[in-house]
Amino acid sequence: MRTIRLQLLAAILPVVRVWAQPHGQAGHSASAPRDSVSAMATGLLTHVAPALSGVSRSEALVTQPMLMLRGVRFGGALQYAAMLNAERWTMPNGEPVAGIWGEGFIDRRHPHSVVHEVMLSATRRVRDGAVSLSAGRGTVPFGTDDPMVRPFTKYPANHHFAQVLERVQLVGAVRITPRVAVEVATFNGDEPAGPTAAPRWSRFGDSHAARLTVWPNTQVEVQGSAASLRSPEFASGEGLDQRKLSASARWTPSSLPLGYLLVEWARTEERYRSRSIIAYGTGLVEALAAHGRWSMSVRAEQTSRPEEKRLLDQFRTARPPTDLTILGITRWQLLTGQLAAALGSGSRWHSTLFAEATRARSTPLLRPVLLDPADVIGGRTAWHLTAGCRLGLGAMPHRVGRYGAAVGGVGTAPHLTMNHP
Repeated sequence: MRTIRLQLLAAILPVVRVWAQPHGQAGHSASAPRDSVSAMATGLLTHVAPALSGVSRSEALVTQPMLMLRGVRFGGALQYAAMLNAERWTMPNGEPVAGIWGEGFIDRRHPHSVVHEVMLSATRRVRDGAVSLSAGRGTVPFGTDDPMVRPFTKYPANHHFAQVLERVQLVGAVRITPRVAVEVATFNGDEPAGPTAAPRWSRFGDSHAARLTVWPNTQVEVQGSAASLRSPEFASGEGLDQRKLSASARWTPSSLPLGYLLVEWARTEERYRSRSIIAYGTGLVEALAAHGRWSMSVRAEQTSRPEEKRLLDQFRTARPPTDLTILGITRWQLLTGQLAAALGSGSRWHSTLFAEATRARSTPLLRPVLLDPADVIGGRTAWHLTAGCRLGLGAMPHRVGRYGAAVGGVGTAPHLTMNHP
């Protein structure tokens, strides 16, 4: 394990050292360093009806407590991005979201890793484009933005189909033209075993991903991506592999009231020794509109998920799974709406009060039904009513998951991936 780390470091440092030097171009020779530090946390009260066995429950918790750092040196030739997440302590038992699952949680969103992202990128300009090499732990170039920086408090159910997060990776990116970017990555396939668990370094390089992004104009972004993951559920590498596909289009008008419109499709196929076993699909549409200090967001989603044997805690499943079987497939249809109002802001801080509602409905897709989540929850339809306040310090990122030459596009500030004032 130590040998692999040293080899990776030895391969990256010479590239960083060379690429981080000024190249005699305007903007590279004497640019001052740019750094941004920001923090965010959301306090909320959620009422779920029904939550378990037909009984409703209410929970108060702090979600998405994050510290983020972004910076550039040498006019953008060297970039770093870091994001720390404290959900391990603020919501150790997860956040209620019917339909969501992953990392041993079901119908509750799991707390994310403490080290959510730490990436270093070296970029070199080439005529109208750029090439870069990035390394660290972060978002794999597959699918759409991390929901952590999207307007909704509740995550979409397709979180583990539409993104691949918190992996140790080596990413190469080429900005062919200002309107076309290609990214390729190699990374460890295993999902985090827990918020503080280290990745399996021995598995680095067993999984791969690629993404093509096209910006037809200054308002539209279209991406298509594919990924091959080696045994994400079994850290030992003995589980089913995944083949993933994603396509999305994002429209960000140059003026309000519409902030953005996102349309997304993704498919995950589970395979055993190159043989297809089963596949899951998801489709999602979400939009944000704003006027003055008010904003409204809407998201519609349909996602199929596997049903696994639950533990005594009905919101948990065995991790790693005890076997490779599932007890069914359920289609979830979720409709979420949010109304938010900016309460005020200072030179560096801001706060937002919001109310959010989600209607989640499940339908079994396999017969006979061995496990129906409606029997666990106590109904075919569940409602989540949430109210809370989001507090922020500093300029918050509104696009996360691209590094080096791939940064910059619709609704994205070059280099920092920050929406600076």
